[in-house]
Formats: sequence, C-alpha cells, structure tokens
Amino acid sequence: MPSPVHPYSDYGVALRTLRSARSWLGFLLVVCVLFQFVGFALMAWTSQPYKSMHPERIIGPTSMPMERNFVPASVESRRLNIRDQWNATYTMCVPVTQIAALISVSSQAIIMFITLLVVLVAQAPGVTQLTKSLIWSVLLLFMFLPWQYFAKDFPIPGVIYGYTELLQRVGDVVAPDNGHFANPYQHLVLYLRFVAWPLIGLLALLITSERFRAGIMLAIGHPLQSMLQPRSITPPPFSPPLPIMGPEKRIP
Repeated sequence: MPSPVHPYSDYGVALRTLRSARSWLGFLLVVCVLFQFVGFALMAWTSQPYKSMHPERIIGPTSMPMERNFVPASVESRRLNIRDQWNATYTMCVPVTQIAALISVSSQAIIMFITLLVVLVAQAPGVTQLTKSLIWSVLLLFMFLPWQYFAKDFPIPGVIYGYTELLQRVGDVVAPDNGHFANPYQHLVLYLRFVAWPLIGLLALLITSERFRAGIMLAIGHPLQSMLQPRSITPPPFSPPLPIMGPEKRIP
C-alpha cells in the first residue's frame, strides 16, 4: 500500500511548490475572468463608455478629425460612439487579460501533469484524484482557448473574449441598426456568452482545484504521520547459523 511522502523530503517540497504555483495560476485566471466581466458590465449596463452618455450607431461615413490619441479608434468603436479614453483602455486591457488567461490555463495543465508524474515516481497515494484533476484541466484549457480566432464559423467561442467581439455583440443590443430594438433571443445569446459561459468556466476551475487539492493532501503526509508510520522489518540477507548447544550438564 503506498504511503504519503514526508512534507520536508525532496518529493514533499516539490509537491508543495507545484501546489503553490497552481494556486497562483488559478487566482490569476479568476482575476482575468472578473476583469472581463466588469468590462462587459460597464459596456452593456452603463452609459459611461459612450460619448454624450448615449450609445448609438453612426450610419455611413463620418468626417472625423485627425486622431492624436495613443490608441486610434477602430471602425466599430466609432460606430458605437465610444469615448477615446475608454477605447484606449479597452484596447490595451482586454488583450492583457486574454494573454494572462491563456498562460494561466495552459500552465495549470502542465503543472498538473508534472505533479502526477512526481506522485507516480514517489509511489504516493492520490493518483486517482490527480488524474481526475488533469482531465478537468485539459477540459478547462479547451474551454478558454479562443476558438473564434481559429475558425470564424465555430459555434462555441472561448470564455475569454476580444475587444472587437465585445463591441459587435454588445452593439447589437444597446445600439441596434436602424433603430430596431433587439429581440429576446439576442439578449439571451448575449448573457449566455458573457455571463453564463464565464460562470461555467469558473465552475470547471473550482472542480479542477478541488481535485488537485484532494490529491496533494493524500500524497503529502503530516510529519507526525510519517514518524509514527510502522516500518516493515526485513531479516538480514545472511545470518550465521546459531551454534547447537549440547545437553546441559547438571552440577551435582
């Protein structure tokens, strides 16, 4: 039966280091999802990002003065009448959250694979839980990959959105073309994409983290548990034969 490794042995220190790295990567992924949700909420439920506090689509070409901004406005941001400061902020912050989320979710899968290898080499318990966490981490990786960039007609996009996608999908609801209001189906698709889908991603991250934590808890034992664990006593490889004593002589 496999026994837990000592927390301060080489295997124990390696497992605790991997656990700490995975925890920080999970925290980074949660922060990226929360930042993206705040960005969506400000764009969809407030009027602060829009000029004159009113989102509207500008139809046809417009005579725009020469821009002196650090980040020039895109065609979609001009059509939605986005403020220059908000456009620059979204243009720089959304790609940062995308890159950080991809680094986090891919690094988690690699760390969980290395953790499983260390546990197998150390012959420690918790292999089942770590295998399940590795499978969930691979599923999480596929959930967060930006499939919308690889194939435009792919029906399911990644959890992390881009700025152009945000403007296009939000604009169809807050400022529809020709003054037509959005139908309930467009609202449903919008909330499924920017609210429900990130929540499902965070739920998968929670399950992955819990499986990983359970596996590490089984693999790393308490120092007292390691000291009190009974050790198997094996006979020496060679023991000299005991001398055969003759019958005892009685003393008269």
